[in-house]
Amino acid sequence: MIELTSGDLEEVLTLVTGQQEETPGEILHVARREQPSLVATLLSAWEREGRDLGPALSHELRQQRARTDFYRGLQAGLGRAWPEAVPLKGLEVADRYPDALVRYMNDLDYWFPQRDRLWEAAGLLLADGWSMHTATFMLAGGDLQFLLSLRRLPEDPYALPYGIELSTTPLVGDRIGVPVRTALPALCADPVVKNLVALLFERFEQPYRARDLVDAAVLLTGAPRRLLASCALAVHELALWPEYAELAALLEESPFTVPRLPGDERALVRASRMWRRATAASGLRRPFGLAVTALQNGMVNGSAGMFGRRAWDAVSRRMSPRAALDAGLPLFALPVEGDDHRAEGLTLIERGGVLWAHTPVGGFVLVHGDEIDEELLAGAKVAGGMREEPQEERAAGGMREEPQEERAAGGMREEPQGERAAGGGREEPQGKEDRG
Repeated sequence: MIELTSGDLEEVLTLVTGQQEETPGEILHVARREQPSLVATLLSAWEREGRDLGPALSHELRQQRARTDFYRGLQAGLGRAWPEAVPLKGLEVADRYPDALVRYMNDLDYWFPQRDRLWEAAGLLLADGWSMHTATFMLAGGDLQFLLSLRRLPEDPYALPYGIELSTTPLVGDRIGVPVRTALPALCADPVVKNLVALLFERFEQPYRARDLVDAAVLLTGAPRRLLASCALAVHELALWPEYAELAALLEESPFTVPRLPGDERALVRASRMWRRATAASGLRRPFGLAVTALQNGMVNGSAGMFGRRAWDAVSRRMSPRAALDAGLPLFALPVEGDDHRAEGLTLIERGGVLWAHTPVGGFVLVHGDEIDEELLAGAKVAGGMREEPQEERAAGGMREEPQEERAAGGMREEPQGERAAGGGREEPQGKEDRG
Protein backbone atom coordinates (compact mmCIF):
# COMPACT_ATOMS: atom_id res chain seq x y z
CA MET A 1 0.00 0.00 0.00
CA ILE A 2 1.24 3.49 -0.84
CA GLU A 3 2.37 5.80 1.95
CA LEU A 4 0.90 9.28 1.73
CA THR A 5 2.37 12.09 3.81
CA SER A 6 1.08 15.61 4.20
CA GLY A 7 4.18 16.73 2.30
CA ASP A 8 3.16 14.53 -0.65
CA LEU A 9 -0.33 16.03 -0.67
CA GLU A 10 1.03 19.58 -0.44
CA GLU A 11 3.32 18.89 -3.43
CA VAL A 12 0.39 17.55 -5.45
CA LEU A 13 -1.63 20.64 -4.55
CA THR A 14 1.22 22.86 -5.77
CA LEU A 15 1.57 20.82 -8.98
CA VAL A 16 -2.11 21.14 -9.88
CA THR A 17 -2.72 24.74 -8.79
CA GLY A 18 0.69 26.24 -9.61
CA GLN A 19 0.71 27.95 -6.20
CA GLN A 20 3.37 27.21 -3.58
CA GLU A 21 2.36 28.35 -0.12
CA GLU A 22 4.35 28.29 3.10
CA THR A 23 2.01 28.18 6.09
CA PRO A 24 -0.63 25.54 6.86
CA GLY A 25 -3.26 28.28 6.79
CA GLU A 26 -2.26 29.36 3.29
CA ILE A 27 -2.12 25.75 2.07
CA LEU A 28 -5.58 25.06 3.47
CA HIS A 29 -6.94 28.26 1.93
CA VAL A 30 -5.69 27.27 -1.54
CA ALA A 31 -7.06 23.74 -1.14
CA ARG A 32 -10.51 24.99 -0.12
CA ARG A 33 -10.64 27.53 -2.91
CA GLU A 34 -9.28 25.46 -5.81
CA GLN A 35 -9.17 21.76 -4.83
CA PRO A 36 -11.82 21.20 -2.15
CA SER A 37 -11.93 17.43 -2.70
CA LEU A 38 -8.37 17.24 -1.29
CA VAL A 39 -9.16 19.03 1.99
CA ALA A 40 -10.33 16.00 4.01
CA THR A 41 -7.28 13.96 2.96
CA LEU A 42 -4.94 16.83 3.83
CA LEU A 43 -6.51 17.35 7.26
CA SER A 44 -6.37 13.63 8.05
CA ALA A 45 -2.69 13.49 7.03
CA TRP A 46 -1.88 16.41 9.32
CA GLU A 47 -3.78 14.75 12.15
CA ARG A 48 -2.01 11.40 11.64
CA GLU A 49 1.35 13.20 11.84
CA GLY A 50 0.46 14.65 15.23
CA ARG A 51 -0.54 18.19 14.35
CA ASP A 52 -3.12 19.87 16.55
CA LEU A 53 -5.96 20.74 14.19
CA GLY A 54 -7.97 22.65 16.78
CA PRO A 55 -11.65 22.10 17.55
CA ALA A 56 -13.09 23.44 14.28
CA LEU A 57 -10.93 21.41 11.88
CA SER A 58 -11.18 18.32 14.11
CA HIS A 59 -14.97 18.59 13.97
CA GLU A 60 -14.84 18.96 10.17
CA LEU A 61 -12.73 15.82 9.91
CA ARG A 62 -15.09 13.87 12.17
CA GLN A 63 -17.95 14.92 9.91
CA GLN A 64 -16.14 13.56 6.86
CA ARG A 65 -15.44 10.25 8.59
CA ALA A 66 -19.08 10.01 9.64
CA ARG A 67 -20.10 10.70 6.03
CA THR A 68 -17.89 7.85 4.84
CA ASP A 69 -19.36 5.54 7.50
CA PHE A 70 -22.87 6.44 6.34
CA TYR A 71 -21.97 5.51 2.78
CA ARG A 72 -20.46 2.22 3.96
CA GLY A 73 -23.79 1.30 5.53
CA LEU A 74 -25.66 2.34 2.41
CA GLN A 75 -23.35 0.40 0.10
CA ALA A 76 -23.63 -2.70 2.26
CA GLY A 77 -27.44 -2.53 2.11
CA LEU A 78 -27.48 -2.01 -1.64
CA GLY A 79 -24.99 -4.82 -2.13
CA ARG A 80 -27.24 -7.25 -0.27
CA ALA A 81 -30.38 -6.24 -2.15
CA TRP A 82 -28.82 -5.72 -5.62
CA PRO A 83 -25.52 -7.58 -5.87
CA GLU A 84 -25.44 -7.00 -9.63
CA ALA A 85 -25.20 -3.20 -9.17
CA VAL A 86 -21.66 -2.07 -10.01
CA PRO A 87 -20.10 0.69 -7.85
CA LEU A 88 -17.82 3.19 -9.59
CA LYS A 89 -14.85 4.65 -7.68
CA GLY A 90 -16.09 5.90 -4.28
CA LEU A 91 -15.46 3.47 -1.44
CA GLU A 92 -13.50 1.05 -3.61
CA VAL A 93 -10.86 3.75 -4.02
CA ALA A 94 -11.21 5.12 -0.47
CA ASP A 95 -10.46 1.66 0.95
CA ARG A 96 -7.06 1.74 -0.76
CA TYR A 97 -6.01 4.92 1.05
CA PRO A 98 -3.54 4.43 3.92
CA ASP A 99 -5.02 3.90 7.37
CA ALA A 100 -6.40 7.04 9.03
CA LEU A 101 -6.44 9.02 5.76
CA VAL A 102 -9.84 10.19 4.56
CA ARG A 103 -10.97 10.41 0.94
CA TYR A 104 -13.70 12.98 0.42
CA MET A 105 -16.98 11.33 -0.57
CA ASN A 106 -19.68 13.48 -2.14
CA ASP A 107 -21.91 10.63 -3.29
CA LEU A 108 -22.05 7.01 -4.43
CA ASP A 109 -22.26 6.10 -8.12
CA TYR A 110 -23.74 2.84 -9.43
CA TRP A 111 -24.21 1.26 -12.82
CA PHE A 112 -27.19 -1.08 -13.13
CA PRO A 113 -26.86 -3.50 -16.07
CA GLN A 114 -30.61 -4.26 -15.74
CA ARG A 115 -32.78 -1.16 -15.76
CA ASP A 116 -35.72 -2.89 -14.09
CA ARG A 117 -33.50 -3.46 -11.08
CA LEU A 118 -32.51 0.21 -11.11
CA TRP A 119 -36.16 1.22 -10.81
CA GLU A 120 -36.54 -1.18 -7.89
CA ALA A 121 -33.51 0.30 -6.12
CA ALA A 122 -34.71 3.86 -6.68
CA GLY A 123 -38.16 2.97 -5.38
CA LEU A 124 -36.75 1.45 -2.19
CA LEU A 125 -34.50 4.45 -1.58
CA LEU A 126 -37.46 6.81 -2.01
CA ALA A 127 -39.52 4.72 0.41
CA ASP A 128 -36.62 4.82 2.85
CA GLY A 129 -36.46 8.61 3.11
CA TRP A 130 -34.44 9.66 0.08
CA SER A 131 -35.73 12.35 -2.33
CA MET A 132 -35.43 12.53 -6.09
CA HIS A 133 -33.16 15.43 -7.00
CA THR A 134 -32.62 15.38 -10.76
CA ALA A 135 -32.26 12.99 -13.67
CA THR A 136 -30.60 12.88 -17.07
CA PHE A 137 -31.91 11.13 -20.19
CA MET A 138 -30.10 10.46 -23.49
CA LEU A 139 -30.16 8.15 -26.48
CA ALA A 140 -27.22 5.75 -26.64
CA GLY A 141 -26.68 2.18 -27.72
CA GLY A 142 -29.97 2.19 -29.59
CA ASP A 143 -32.02 2.85 -26.46
CA LEU A 144 -33.00 5.58 -24.03
CA GLN A 145 -30.47 5.71 -21.19
CA PHE A 146 -30.90 7.56 -17.92
CA LEU A 147 -29.27 8.56 -14.66
CA LEU A 148 -31.20 9.25 -11.44
CA SER A 149 -29.73 11.47 -8.74
CA LEU A 150 -31.17 11.14 -5.23
CA ARG A 151 -30.41 13.10 -2.07
CA ARG A 152 -30.99 12.76 1.65
CA LEU A 153 -30.63 15.18 4.53
CA PRO A 154 -27.67 14.56 6.85
CA GLU A 155 -27.81 14.75 10.62
CA ASP A 156 -26.08 18.14 10.55
CA PRO A 157 -28.33 20.66 8.79
CA TYR A 158 -25.24 22.67 7.76
CA ALA A 159 -23.57 19.72 6.03
CA LEU A 160 -24.05 18.84 2.37
CA PRO A 161 -26.82 16.34 1.63
CA TYR A 162 -25.95 12.71 1.05
CA GLY A 163 -26.18 11.67 -2.58
CA ILE A 164 -26.43 8.59 -4.75
CA GLU A 165 -26.55 8.27 -8.53
CA LEU A 166 -28.02 5.26 -10.32
CA SER A 167 -27.31 4.94 -14.04
CA THR A 168 -27.89 2.63 -16.98
CA THR A 169 -24.56 3.75 -18.49
CA PRO A 170 -21.25 3.20 -16.68
CA LEU A 171 -19.12 5.52 -18.82
CA VAL A 172 -19.91 8.67 -20.80
CA GLY A 173 -17.29 10.03 -23.20
CA ASP A 174 -17.43 13.13 -25.37
CA ARG A 175 -20.16 11.46 -27.52
CA ILE A 176 -18.23 12.38 -30.67
CA GLY A 177 -15.06 10.31 -30.88
CA VAL A 178 -15.59 8.48 -27.59
CA PRO A 179 -19.17 7.20 -27.40
CA VAL A 180 -21.32 6.49 -24.38
CA ARG A 181 -20.69 2.99 -23.06
CA THR A 182 -23.71 0.93 -22.06
CA ALA A 183 -21.54 -1.88 -20.69
CA LEU A 184 -18.08 -2.27 -19.18
CA PRO A 185 -15.28 -4.21 -20.87
CA ALA A 186 -14.73 -7.67 -19.37
CA LEU A 187 -11.36 -6.52 -18.02
CA CYS A 188 -13.22 -4.09 -15.74
CA ALA A 189 -14.23 -7.01 -13.54
CA ASP A 190 -11.05 -6.07 -11.66
CA PRO A 191 -11.85 -3.02 -9.47
CA VAL A 192 -8.49 -1.39 -10.19
CA VAL A 193 -9.04 -1.55 -13.95
CA LYS A 194 -12.65 -0.39 -13.64
CA ASN A 195 -11.88 2.57 -11.40
CA LEU A 196 -8.87 3.70 -13.43
CA VAL A 197 -11.05 3.71 -16.54
CA ALA A 198 -13.78 5.65 -14.68
CA LEU A 199 -11.18 8.22 -13.60
CA LEU A 200 -9.95 8.63 -17.19
CA PHE A 201 -13.50 9.09 -18.51
CA GLU A 202 -14.06 11.97 -16.07
CA ARG A 203 -11.34 13.89 -17.95
CA PHE A 204 -13.99 14.62 -20.60
CA GLU A 205 -15.83 16.71 -17.99
CA GLN A 206 -12.96 18.54 -16.25
CA PRO A 207 -9.17 18.72 -15.92
CA TYR A 208 -7.43 16.32 -13.59
CA ARG A 209 -7.64 17.41 -9.97
CA ALA A 210 -5.26 16.85 -7.08
CA ARG A 211 -7.48 14.06 -5.75
CA ASP A 212 -7.37 12.33 -9.15
CA LEU A 213 -3.59 12.07 -8.90
CA VAL A 214 -3.87 10.63 -5.39
CA ASP A 215 -6.55 8.17 -6.56
CA ALA A 216 -4.39 7.04 -9.50
CA ALA A 217 -1.40 6.62 -7.19
CA VAL A 218 -3.26 4.43 -4.69
CA LEU A 219 -4.70 2.34 -7.55
CA LEU A 220 -1.46 1.69 -9.44
CA THR A 221 1.43 1.90 -6.97
CA GLY A 222 2.79 -1.58 -6.41
CA ALA A 223 0.43 -3.13 -8.98
CA PRO A 224 1.75 -6.41 -10.44
CA ARG A 225 2.62 -6.64 -14.13
CA ARG A 226 -0.48 -8.67 -14.90
CA LEU A 227 -2.73 -5.95 -13.50
CA LEU A 228 -0.86 -3.18 -15.32
CA ALA A 229 -1.23 -5.17 -18.55
CA SER A 230 -4.99 -5.51 -17.95
CA CYS A 231 -5.24 -1.75 -17.37
CA ALA A 232 -3.38 -1.11 -20.62
CA LEU A 233 -5.67 -3.44 -22.58
CA ALA A 234 -8.79 -1.73 -21.16
CA VAL A 235 -7.40 1.73 -21.92
CA HIS A 236 -6.69 0.57 -25.46
CA GLU A 237 -10.12 -1.01 -25.95
CA LEU A 238 -11.76 2.27 -24.91
CA ALA A 239 -9.31 4.48 -26.89
CA LEU A 240 -8.30 6.38 -23.75
CA TRP A 241 -4.54 6.62 -24.31
CA PRO A 242 -4.56 10.44 -24.69
CA GLU A 243 -6.24 10.81 -21.29
CA TYR A 244 -3.92 8.24 -19.74
CA ALA A 245 -0.80 9.91 -21.19
CA GLU A 246 -1.84 13.26 -19.68
CA LEU A 247 -2.43 11.63 -16.29
CA ALA A 248 0.88 9.73 -16.43
CA ALA A 249 2.78 12.92 -17.25
CA LEU A 250 1.30 14.63 -14.19
CA LEU A 251 2.16 11.62 -12.02
CA GLU A 252 5.75 11.81 -13.27
CA GLU A 253 5.95 15.34 -11.83
CA SER A 254 4.31 14.30 -8.56
CA PRO A 255 6.08 12.90 -5.48
CA PHE A 256 4.59 9.46 -6.17
CA THR A 257 6.42 6.58 -7.82
CA VAL A 258 3.70 5.15 -10.03
CA PRO A 259 4.52 2.53 -12.69
CA ARG A 260 3.44 3.40 -16.21
CA LEU A 261 1.23 1.09 -18.20
CA PRO A 262 3.13 -1.13 -20.67
CA GLY A 263 3.32 -0.31 -24.37
CA ASP A 264 4.66 2.28 -26.78
CA GLU A 265 2.70 5.19 -25.36
CA ARG A 266 3.20 7.59 -28.28
CA ALA A 267 2.12 5.01 -30.85
CA LEU A 268 -0.87 4.03 -28.71
CA VAL A 269 -1.95 7.66 -28.31
CA ARG A 270 -1.81 8.06 -32.10
CA ALA A 271 -3.84 4.87 -32.54
CA SER A 272 -6.51 6.11 -30.11
CA ARG A 273 -6.76 9.43 -31.92
CA MET A 274 -7.09 7.72 -35.29
CA TRP A 275 -9.87 5.52 -33.92
CA ARG A 276 -11.64 8.59 -32.54
CA ARG A 277 -11.40 10.41 -35.85
CA ALA A 278 -12.92 7.43 -37.61
CA THR A 279 -15.70 7.27 -35.02
CA ALA A 280 -16.36 11.00 -35.35
CA ALA A 281 -16.38 10.72 -39.14
CA SER A 282 -19.16 8.15 -38.93
CA GLY A 283 -21.17 10.84 -37.14
CA LEU A 284 -21.06 13.04 -40.23
CA ARG A 285 -24.14 11.14 -41.39
CA ARG A 286 -25.93 13.25 -38.79
CA PRO A 287 -24.04 16.56 -39.08
CA PHE A 288 -26.52 18.57 -37.02
CA GLY A 289 -26.25 16.18 -34.08
CA LEU A 290 -22.46 16.23 -34.30
CA ALA A 291 -22.38 20.04 -34.33
CA VAL A 292 -24.74 20.58 -31.40
CA THR A 293 -22.95 17.89 -29.37
CA ALA A 294 -19.67 19.74 -29.91
CA LEU A 295 -21.31 22.99 -28.84
CA GLN A 296 -22.78 21.42 -25.71
CA ASN A 297 -19.43 19.81 -24.82
CA GLY A 298 -17.82 23.22 -25.02
CA MET A 299 -20.40 24.63 -22.63
CA VAL A 300 -19.84 21.78 -20.17
CA ASN A 301 -16.05 21.78 -20.16
CA GLY A 302 -15.60 25.55 -20.33
CA SER A 303 -13.94 25.69 -23.76
CA ALA A 304 -16.83 27.24 -25.69
CA GLY A 305 -15.63 30.85 -25.83
CA MET A 306 -17.88 33.78 -26.69
CA PHE A 307 -18.78 32.50 -30.17
CA GLY A 308 -19.53 29.01 -28.89
CA ARG A 309 -21.74 30.33 -26.10
CA ARG A 310 -23.72 32.51 -28.49
CA ALA A 311 -24.07 29.67 -30.98
CA TRP A 312 -25.28 27.26 -28.28
CA ASP A 313 -27.76 29.81 -26.96
CA ALA A 314 -29.16 30.42 -30.44
CA VAL A 315 -29.42 26.74 -31.35
CA SER A 316 -30.80 25.52 -28.00
CA ARG A 317 -33.58 28.12 -28.04
CA ARG A 318 -34.77 26.94 -31.44
CA MET A 319 -34.70 23.21 -30.72
CA SER A 320 -37.54 21.34 -29.09
CA PRO A 321 -36.60 18.88 -26.33
CA ARG A 322 -37.52 15.97 -28.62
CA ALA A 323 -35.28 17.32 -31.39
CA ALA A 324 -32.44 17.74 -28.90
CA LEU A 325 -32.86 14.18 -27.67
CA ASP A 326 -32.97 12.81 -31.22
CA ALA A 327 -29.80 14.78 -32.00
CA GLY A 328 -28.00 12.87 -29.25
CA LEU A 329 -27.98 15.52 -26.54
CA PRO A 330 -28.49 14.55 -22.89
CA LEU A 331 -31.59 16.16 -21.42
CA PHE A 332 -31.64 17.44 -17.86
CA ALA A 333 -34.80 16.37 -16.02
CA LEU A 334 -36.64 17.77 -13.01
CA PRO A 335 -39.01 15.58 -10.97
CA VAL A 336 -42.65 16.61 -10.86
CA GLU A 337 -45.24 15.83 -8.23
CA GLY A 338 -48.24 13.59 -8.73
CA ASP A 339 -48.94 9.91 -9.26
CA ASP A 340 -50.47 10.59 -12.67
CA HIS A 341 -46.93 10.73 -14.07
CA ARG A 342 -46.10 7.16 -13.00
CA ALA A 343 -45.85 4.28 -15.46
CA GLU A 344 -44.82 0.64 -15.37
CA GLY A 345 -41.84 1.40 -17.59
CA LEU A 346 -40.08 4.45 -18.99
CA THR A 347 -42.42 6.32 -21.36
CA LEU A 348 -41.79 9.65 -23.13
CA ILE A 349 -44.76 11.90 -23.87
CA GLU A 350 -44.58 15.15 -25.84
CA ARG A 351 -47.37 17.53 -24.95
CA GLY A 352 -47.70 21.27 -25.45
CA GLY A 353 -44.07 21.76 -26.40
CA VAL A 354 -42.88 19.93 -23.28
CA LEU A 355 -41.28 16.48 -23.15
CA TRP A 356 -42.30 14.39 -20.16
CA ALA A 357 -40.87 11.13 -18.85
CA HIS A 358 -43.29 8.88 -17.00
CA THR A 359 -41.44 6.26 -14.94
CA PRO A 360 -42.05 3.70 -12.17
CA VAL A 361 -40.77 6.24 -9.61
CA GLY A 362 -42.68 9.27 -10.88
CA GLY A 363 -42.61 11.88 -13.60
CA PHE A 364 -39.94 14.23 -14.96
CA VAL A 365 -40.00 17.25 -17.22
CA LEU A 366 -37.08 17.22 -19.65
CA VAL A 367 -35.14 20.30 -20.74
CA HIS A 368 -32.01 20.84 -22.81
CA GLY A 369 -31.42 24.53 -22.09
CA ASP A 370 -31.00 26.60 -18.96
CA GLU A 371 -34.65 27.25 -18.15
CA ILE A 372 -38.25 26.20 -18.79
CA ASP A 373 -41.36 28.32 -19.16
CA GLU A 374 -43.58 27.48 -16.17
CA GLU A 375 -46.67 28.12 -18.30
CA LEU A 376 -45.77 25.04 -20.36
CA LEU A 377 -45.98 22.78 -17.31
CA ALA A 378 -49.79 22.80 -17.48
CA GLY A 379 -50.16 23.04 -13.73
CA ALA A 380 -47.61 20.35 -12.86
CA LYS A 381 -45.47 21.27 -9.88
CA VAL A 382 -41.74 20.62 -9.88
CA ALA A 383 -40.89 18.55 -6.80
CA GLY A 384 -38.42 20.21 -4.48
CA GLY A 385 -36.85 19.82 -1.08
CA MET A 386 -35.82 16.83 0.95
CA ARG A 387 -37.87 15.07 3.56
CA GLU A 388 -37.04 15.28 7.23
CA GLU A 389 -36.42 11.86 8.74
CA PRO A 390 -36.32 10.86 12.40
CA GLN A 391 -32.80 11.25 13.78
CA GLU A 392 -32.41 7.59 14.66
CA GLU A 393 -33.32 6.51 11.11
CA ARG A 394 -30.93 8.92 9.47
CA ALA A 395 -28.11 8.08 11.83
CA ALA A 396 -28.37 4.41 10.92
CA GLY A 397 -26.33 5.19 7.82
CA GLY A 398 -28.25 3.21 5.31
CA MET A 399 -31.50 1.58 4.44
CA ARG A 400 -34.00 0.08 6.80
CA GLU A 401 -33.97 -3.68 6.54
CA GLU A 402 -37.01 -4.89 4.60
CA PRO A 403 -38.12 -8.51 4.25
CA GLN A 404 -36.45 -10.03 1.20
CA GLU A 405 -39.74 -10.66 -0.53
CA GLU A 406 -40.71 -6.99 -0.24
CA ARG A 407 -37.41 -5.87 -1.72
CA ALA A 408 -37.63 -8.33 -4.56
CA ALA A 409 -41.13 -7.20 -5.38
CA GLY A 410 -39.84 -3.71 -6.13
CA GLY A 411 -42.01 -2.19 -3.39
CA MET A 412 -40.15 0.61 -3.34
CA ARG A 413 -19.62 15.27 -13.60
CA GLU A 414 -18.93 17.01 -11.68
CA GLU A 415 -17.39 20.12 -11.64
CA PRO A 416 -17.22 21.94 -14.87
CA GLN A 417 -13.79 22.50 -16.24
CA GLY A 418 -12.03 25.16 -14.26
CA GLU A 419 -9.96 28.01 -15.56
CA ARG A 420 -6.20 27.73 -15.23
CA ALA A 421 -4.96 29.87 -12.40
CA ALA A 422 -2.48 32.63 -13.11
CA GLY A 423 0.30 30.39 -11.83
CA GLY A 424 -0.51 27.74 -14.40
CA GLY A 425 -2.65 25.50 -12.20
CA ARG A 426 -6.17 24.22 -12.51
CA GLU A 427 -9.00 25.48 -10.40
CA GLU A 428 -11.53 22.99 -9.15
CA PRO A 429 -14.80 24.94 -9.05
CA GLN A 430 -16.95 24.41 -6.00
CA GLY A 431 -20.23 25.31 -7.65
CA LYS A 432 -20.95 21.82 -8.95
CA GLU A 433 -20.96 18.60 -6.99
CA ASP A 434 -17.83 16.50 -6.98
CA ARG A 435 -18.25 13.06 -8.49
CA GLY A 436 -17.37 9.81 -6.78
